[in-house]
Order: sequence, then structure tokens, then C-alpha cells
Amino acid sequence: MSHQATGEVDRLFQQLRTLLLQTWQETGYGKLEIESERTNQNRIRVVLKAGTYYAYVLREEDVKDWGFGDCQ
Repeated sequence: MSHQATGEVDRLFQQLRTLLLQTWQETGYGKLEIESERTNQNRIRVVLKAGTYYAYVLREEDVKDWGFGDCQ
């Protein structure tokens, strides 16, 4: 493996680490996806997808109080 290739792999894993830490610090919830495909004989395209999400638990009373009436 060439020095340049090693650098790119290191950058990929550094970005993965950064995304994980951001997710954990912001909400503790999140999703990471890694997609890869060979674009030609000498290249592999890797896509990191990340997203934090926010989870809420609503009681029926909360929804009624907010103005939706009977939520059934």
C-alpha cells in the first residue's frame, strides 16, 4: 500500500471517529452508514453518512393539551 493510500484510509477512519464523537456528544442517538463501491480497477468510492436524531416520548395527555383533542 502506498503512503498516499495509507493517508486516505487514515483520513476515512479519522472522519468516522469524528462523526461518532459528534453523535455521542450531541444526543447519544444517531446513525452511521458506510457505503462502498469499486468505481474502477484502482479505486473504491467510500461514502460515510451520519445523522443524529432526537427522540421524544409523548403522552396522550400531552397531545390533547397541545390542541389535537382525542388522538385515537
